[in-house]
Amino acid sequence: MTKEPNGTTPELLVIGRDEAGKPWAARFPAGHDSLVAKAAKAMNLTVCKADGDALTDLAKKLPTGRLYATGRAFVPPVGRSLYGKLIEQLNLAGQPVPGETDQTGDQAAPGLPTTWDDIAVGHLVIAQEEGAKQGWWEAIVQARDGDMLTLKWRDWPGYPNVTRHAGSVALLKPTPAST
Repeated sequence: MTKEPNGTTPELLVIGRDEAGKPWAARFPAGHDSLVAKAAKAMNLTVCKADGDALTDLAKKLPTGRLYATGRAFVPPVGRSLYGKLIEQLNLAGQPVPGETDQTGDQAAPGLPTTWDDIAVGHLVIAQEEGAKQGWWEAIVQARDGDMLTLKWRDWPGYPNVTRHAGSVALLKPTPAST
């Protein structure tokens, strides 16, 4: 186990989305790594460490998960905003992120923003590529810093991420529900 500079062991975070795309996350005290990993695997969730100040602060906002004697765990749903901030910080820390590192074109993005101010981590937008694939292409927001977006090309996950101003991307019009 790695220790923080102050001598404490970072908390464990269990995060992921269910089949409907709803985010789930909880924090667990360090020292139960194998039990938490086993329970997370049973729930198809990812275990991460709250390394660094930003992740530690976000972990404090998460509910505490529960481990049961049966080997199962309780991980409650969390708000999309908090989940998006967690994903952003985990990406920046180079930690495993559920479903984000292997996202391909046949996976749906978890929503469409209606305004440029609404763009958040996980949203699908259209951005201009000036390289070999010149044109406008679908991209998934990996991080947002003010008006600057870090984007991953949806159909070319092997291409490097790009940074674009929020006002320079196009928004997709949500499809109305069929009647």
